[in-house]
Amino acid sequence: MTLEEAINRYITEVSLKKSSQGHDRDVRLARIILDRLEATHPLEDVSPLVLGRYRDGRLKEASLSTVKKDLELLKDLFRVAMTQWGVTMAGNPANALTDPVSTLGRSSGLAPGERLRLVAACDHYKNPILGLVVRIVLETGLRKNELLLLKCQDVDVSQRVCTVPRIQLNDPRRVPLTKTAVKLFKRALNLEDRPSDTDWLFYGDPSRFGDRKPYALDRVFKKVLANARLKRIAFDDLRAEAMSMMREAGLSEGEIAAITGSKQVKISRRAPEYQLERLLERLDAVWPETPLPTIENNVPVEEPVTTPERKPVSRRTGGAFGQPRKF
Repeated sequence: MTLEEAINRYITEVSLKKSSQGHDRDVRLARIILDRLEATHPLEDVSPLVLGRYRDGRLKEASLSTVKKDLELLKDLFRVAMTQWGVTMAGNPANALTDPVSTLGRSSGLAPGERLRLVAACDHYKNPILGLVVRIVLETGLRKNELLLLKCQDVDVSQRVCTVPRIQLNDPRRVPLTKTAVKLFKRALNLEDRPSDTDWLFYGDPSRFGDRKPYALDRVFKKVLANARLKRIAFDDLRAEAMSMMREAGLSEGEIAAITGSKQVKISRRAPEYQLERLLERLDAVWPETPLPTIENNVPVEEPVTTPERKPVSRRTGGAFGQPRKF
């Protein structure tokens, strides 16, 4: 049995029993694996050395979490082949691999100064929705789909709460809003050119059929990052950055999970410390309110930056007049 035959059989017999999201992920990862490994290689001859080279190559182009998913798929593939398909192997080669080191791949989170550069670049984009979305994610820790699928009636600025709908395997929940997040949502609700034919909070351009879908930010976000020379940042890093800021502010892991919907910590929604009123009190106590730039004609206006006066340069010496050139 070759590697390609084993992967195709795994997709047909195992992945089809998973959820639609899991099946689609397995199909996508299977294509990547077959492109980077020799498809006609016998399954019994796949060694930890071969998988280690594949892992190191993937870490140069993908994040650490993505590479771990690749290895988990390969590990389960070899397990099924040995236990259910009768393939004779000395052992599961994926188990012999050490965990990939985070420094080899694209590191998650933002480096010092990157958050300010990112926010400034998104604020000055021609469509103000991009800057609002980025700032709201940093304030609330919402997932990208949760934020883009919000409708106007899902946001209650008077009660300082937004209701996130059910998305795939994530249950609907009510998210408490910081004071800065409330101001951002107010700006989103009061956009000057908001059309009347859609309920999406962050709306996109009408399609050729006349209907509108939520704002498509992936391509625009990458374009803004390229112009600002911040190509290494993924949009999911903003959610991780928000959770990191919440930890630095003093919120507990349970409170962060209740606000962001993270499943890393199991909590009881009925616990008093995780109720909406209590979370709002905690946010007011530890989360500082951020001033927002003023907006004129949907373009943020910042204070002008003054640069120091430069001394004239002599063409003969290369330095200031009267000063010799220094080498």
